[in-house]
Amino acid sequence: MAGLTSCVSGDGRKGKPVIKSSNQGTGALGCEEDLFLLSSGDTCVTECPEGTFLASETELAEALAEETEQNIEISQNSTGVCLDDKITRPTDEVFITKDFCACKSGVPDIINNCESFCSSQSVETPTLFVNTTLGPNIELNEELGTLDRWCNAEISDGLTGPACFLEVYDGNGTTDLSVEIASGANSFKVNISSLALNKTYVATLKEKGSGSEAKSKSFQIRRIEYSTGDDNDEAPLKIMPISQYTCLTRAGTQVDAGNLYENAARLHYYFASNNNPPSLPPGDPFLFCHDVNRYGNDDSPLYDRLELIPQHMALWDLSDVRFADQNSDSRSDINETIQKRLLDDYGINKTINIFGLLTWPNMPNIDGSTPNLGYYMVPWIDPVSGRAFCPNQTNYNSDDKLFNILKEVIGVSTEGMYMAVKEAELLSNADNEPVLAPTDIMIVRENLLKKIWFYYENNQHYVPDEITATQKTIHFYWPADVNNPYIRKSTQKIYTIRRPTELNVGQDQTGIPTTVSPPDKRFGCMPALD
Repeated sequence: MAGLTSCVSGDGRKGKPVIKSSNQGTGALGCEEDLFLLSSGDTCVTECPEGTFLASETELAEALAEETEQNIEISQNSTGVCLDDKITRPTDEVFITKDFCACKSGVPDIINNCESFCSSQSVETPTLFVNTTLGPNIELNEELGTLDRWCNAEISDGLTGPACFLEVYDGNGTTDLSVEIASGANSFKVNISSLALNKTYVATLKEKGSGSEAKSKSFQIRRIEYSTGDDNDEAPLKIMPISQYTCLTRAGTQVDAGNLYENAARLHYYFASNNNPPSLPPGDPFLFCHDVNRYGNDDSPLYDRLELIPQHMALWDLSDVRFADQNSDSRSDINETIQKRLLDDYGINKTINIFGLLTWPNMPNIDGSTPNLGYYMVPWIDPVSGRAFCPNQTNYNSDDKLFNILKEVIGVSTEGMYMAVKEAELLSNADNEPVLAPTDIMIVRENLLKKIWFYYENNQHYVPDEITATQKTIHFYWPADVNNPYIRKSTQKIYTIRRPTELNVGQDQTGIPTTVSPPDKRFGCMPALD
């Protein structure tokens, strides 16, 4: 609503301004039953206009601390005061492109298919190179426009000394790393030599110098000791990051004026980081796997997948030749290698078949065979407690000869793999009748699950321990919130841990013939990310 402008004048009583409002006539002290538009100094309105907001008591007190006595008097004699919207540095509008790389001495320092890029880089210290794209509130903002200015330019928010840092989180705490951004650039680089090898970090670019705490979208990095593969038989098995993304299936009606969408359900898919899934064909507005608000309805191989988590988990790499079955005995050769080592080195004759191939859909409505995702390992059962576990360095350094060999073959600690199914959801069909949404099954890794899992009894959330995790039905809310995991947000759905057989996921997908069914419902072990 437009403001009702007027002039301020004296009424014969010194220091008592009068605002003439078309609602109140002349002679009113302040705006009385109307709102005072503080920035104007002489305007009453019935609603705060666009670009302003109704101040709370605290906000008004802060604003009036620097105002004239006249404006203070008017404010005190008005129903409320409209303040100009606060100018803030846009947050969550710096998008990290998926081609980020870290290099050292011409070779990759992180897992992300960086061999070609790093071959052209001459840095001697581990350096992370990141490209970004910017949302419209940055790109079209006259005060900003580039990542450099988003990080370093002072804007009209009253804050000074802006500067960006890369905040990295290792699951326990955060560290700030200095960033280098060229003038006018939309990319940055960071010295990451202080980060540990073989440890996963969640990285976020944040403007902390001025205190605005504006941030980018987050991404994950994991430093590695690069191997050329020349001594492949001696090196630990190669690891491949696995990405998770979302597709939305929408319900609605097609009409001449356009499509009417009434509700939607999320479906999760997985792919190896070196094998992006195909884009969806055009023509179906009710199913999409990319950001339609940024790119429009039609998909493209160049678009990031929706709600992409680049390193959701890790598996052993399909391309490692040791997983081949070169003698055609229906077992990966690595199983035979371990079996032979066990016999030759320790005189233990034992059949080894501990690695299996996991296949999983990488997009909706797949025609033909389901893609291979990577290799994982069987879960292990403690013979004393009967509880499931996945081997770590303690196991590798124990007296168990098989684990001693696995230390050389695997090299890294492992964590459990679980399947979880989303609570039932209803969509509407073309006749506006309720129908069940497609079943959504997620794979979640142990070290993340244990930060968000719970069982629910007597209207309360309980955190499972090693015993109750095997006795109770375990749930979690997704998307994950590790800081407040037991307060359900409006955007979260309930997922329940189930065995693969309970979800009709057969041996043809999990790839390991076994009768072992761990009591905590884990179905395998994979390289640990943290």
